[in-house]
Amino acid sequence: MKTVVAVSIFLSFGLLFGPLSSASRAQSQDAIAKQFAGMWRLVSNPQRLADGTTRQGANSAAYAFFDAHARHMCFISMNPNRPQWKSETAPTPEEGLSAIRGFGAYCATVEIHPKEGFIVRQYEINQNPNAVGRTTKRWYTFQGTNRMSLRVDTPELNLPVVENTLIWERVAK
Repeated sequence: MKTVVAVSIFLSFGLLFGPLSSASRAQSQDAIAKQFAGMWRLVSNPQRLADGTTRQGANSAAYAFFDAHARHMCFISMNPNRPQWKSETAPTPEEGLSAIRGFGAYCATVEIHPKEGFIVRQYEINQNPNAVGRTTKRWYTFQGTNRMSLRVDTPELNLPVVENTLIWERVAK
């Protein structure tokens, strides 16, 4: 009899408070979307290598833009150390390849997974035609309202890189 009463109380609490926990999850997702919303400038891109050393990612000048609901985003980056072309209108094949390798751009849809702490992006536009339609995962953390870190999911890394984090600062309005 005590077991039946205990189970009944447990189920009653579940029915009473179940909708509140879904509302809390939805609210936290909205709050996180608001944190993402806006324009961000890359301030650092530390990469840890398999030998234990660290380096900065080459495309160190970058911006990321999230819409007001963090459902869509765009990203653009470049290596600020790309060599300039000898002729502005007619780069050599080597100069052209260097320009392409030193530039990154995409737009994607975004799904926030607040309970787990990651976002999933599905590329709609990408400088790499093979990446269109592909999904990728980034683990996020916020340090206050104006700083964010996005860590690349481990299966997406290519050796010698074993950890890659992009540290962003919100661009002032």
